[in-house]
Amino acid sequence: MRVPRLFPSAASLCGMQFSILGYGDIIVPGLLVAYCHRFDVWTNNSRKIYFASCTVAYCVGMIFTFVVMILSKMGQPALLYLVPFTLVTSAVVALVRKQMKQFWAGTTYEVLDSTREPLLQDGEPEHTTVGRRC
Repeated sequence: MRVPRLFPSAASLCGMQFSILGYGDIIVPGLLVAYCHRFDVWTNNSRKIYFASCTVAYCVGMIFTFVVMILSKMGQPALLYLVPFTLVTSAVVALVRKQMKQFWAGTTYEVLDSTREPLLQDGEPEHTTVGRRC
């Protein structure tokens, strides 16, 4: 993905007007950010602490990547900094909140069969069709 630069800088690499940011630098940490949001929803956390902390960690990791890139005057793999920032932050939040076991195990949810009938409150469909557990 080509990210345009708003201001030319003395630290531009190879005279390029674009900074290269790979899809993996967005997608891989984005999966963790999405999981943190889902975990907040699953635990009925109205403050969305996991999502907010992971998003802030992603931003700080990206800033740190650019600082290291400017200081070293060499391209840097963003995942080298983004994954530890987001993963450690999420793990620390889970440990502090004493939810690490739940956070690590994930959530379970019901998948409906092809009839797409809504589930009742007890988890069973209205008719004789039964959802399978994932």
